[in-house]
Amino acid sequence: MAPFVDTLRAQGPLVGTFVTLTSTLSAAIVGAAGYDCVIIDMEHVPTSALEATHIVHTMASASKGTCMPLVRVPSHGVEWIKWGLDSGAAGIVVPMVNTPEEARQIVQRARYPPLGQRSYGPAYAPFADPASDRSAGQYFNSTAQGLAVLPMIESATGVENADAILATEGVSGAFVGPFDLRCSLGLPGGDGKEDRFLDALKRIAAAAKKAGKPVGIYTGSKEQMERNLSLGFEYILYQGDSSLLANAVKASVEEARSVIKQAKSS
Repeated sequence: MAPFVDTLRAQGPLVGTFVTLTSTLSAAIVGAAGYDCVIIDMEHVPTSALEATHIVHTMASASKGTCMPLVRVPSHGVEWIKWGLDSGAAGIVVPMVNTPEEARQIVQRARYPPLGQRSYGPAYAPFADPASDRSAGQYFNSTAQGLAVLPMIESATGVENADAILATEGVSGAFVGPFDLRCSLGLPGGDGKEDRFLDALKRIAAAAKKAGKPVGIYTGSKEQMERNLSLGFEYILYQGDSSLLANAVKASVEEARSVIKQAKSS
């Protein structure tokens, strides 16, 4: 599995989606769809560490290693960071990082020595990469150093500290959670055209550019995607598996009822 940031630099911008369903069948369908990456959510979904590991492996297998699975862990806790990375994911997304001190603590928990203090024990990780020799040594030597550590900047405090967070050694880039960011700014919903929201997005994108690191964002519509790309966001998580399924099911039912209605009236 190619390192996330290297792939982004070579092929970007990247498009992905959120994975909130714990079914390995749905993960296989998403993995084979052609996405560049996915974020497997453990923050707002009760996905267990074992389920996340199975989804990581299914994604990698279904995509033949072309779709890079990232795991959004539920907190800064060392156990979650360790489990997220030991799944064999291409990296972790860590919610609500507000200060450079928090970013440094995350790096300590996510990176092997000498940069960090990650504990060694990748029993599952090598089996997530179809191209590897499936050994722990190969994982350590050629994969672990390229894993993405992506703090989420999703608060007014995080925006204020964006330069310092992104400049932290061992941080690979960042990801923006627009819903929490807007809540922190006193704004409703997940998107809008308010100056303070757009200014926050521009400030985060500028901090990423200054640090030479990529920044991504969740995006719910084509119009939002066009704007976010123009602002400098380099990887877009477009919608999510559960919402895509809900929309497809609703459209299918409406189409079927339309056919039945037409048949009744003929």
